[in-house]
Amino acid sequence: MGRQADLLAMQPIAMQLFIKSILTDRLAHGYLLEGARGTGKKRTAKWLSQTRFCLEKSDDELACGTCNNCLRIENDNHPDVHWLEPDGNSIKIDQVRELKQELSKRGMESDRKVLIIDSADKMTVQSANSLLKFIEEPDGGMLILFLTASPQQILPTIQSRLQPVSFRALPFEAFVSDLIAQGILEQKARVLASVAGNAEQATTWNEDEWFAEARNVTVKLYEGLHHQGVDPILLIQESWMPVFKDKTQLHLGLELLLLLYRDRLHLSLNDDYRPICMEQASMLKQDILRKSLTDTTAEMEIILGAKRKLDSNMNTQLLMEQLVLKIQGR
Repeated sequence: MGRQADLLAMQPIAMQLFIKSILTDRLAHGYLLEGARGTGKKRTAKWLSQTRFCLEKSDDELACGTCNNCLRIENDNHPDVHWLEPDGNSIKIDQVRELKQELSKRGMESDRKVLIIDSADKMTVQSANSLLKFIEEPDGGMLILFLTASPQQILPTIQSRLQPVSFRALPFEAFVSDLIAQGILEQKARVLASVAGNAEQATTWNEDEWFAEARNVTVKLYEGLHHQGVDPILLIQESWMPVFKDKTQLHLGLELLLLLYRDRLHLSLNDDYRPICMEQASMLKQDILRKSLTDTTAEMEIILGAKRKLDSNMNTQLLMEQLVLKIQGR
């Protein structure tokens, strides 16, 4: 499967718009690609760049991905594809001036150019205003792509001159497939895709030993609550609290715990359901034989209640001990 097909599966609405615009020669001069991190904005920007320079394109594959130009764009070394990204915390006026000087020259290999501004919301007011006239009156062969996860931070005068294209959060299975393609095992990819907000976060957690330990402790807590595992109160004191040291980490811990109960709920309702927690599937299938739907939903509500209390000043160890006692008391 080529990049075009991958992106179509990931962002069908955005990609159908671009494909139709290219085939009918109606591609706008500038677009604002907006959406959360990990939704494919950068990959789409590269693909759009490749469609401008591909040597082997067809109506079915607008960028072959394998010709010399496509490979150079993929590796960020095509002379007529220009990237602008934050230098530190912002995109500064000096960066824009240097870029405009470069873009004022003739294309190195053709009359076409692409300008991709990554994290465009990081532009200072001065740098954004400096680009304004350039965006209003671009060179005829220029394609301008602004990428942002925070479109509200882009100056309205800039937004009004670009065509917005929204990138939606990835469908779960597409997110999982994306992580598997990065070399992450499916059983871990399904968990990561369930709790990470984007691919970047998922990749970071995959490489973090802390996340593996967090997942391990969460499963042990569930086993202690419902099987012959470590006493849950003891586990909270000796294992859980040393791992989940602040409210952000504890929030993730409760999300990981909730995944097991959600799997149990769905397994109760659907024999064909594929669990998120694949490694615990056998245990969870045993649990649905002795736990009613009422039990499962009530225990999930206890966990959700604990999550709601995280924003208060309640002692987090006390919060977790109360959660354990409430579930055990059912």
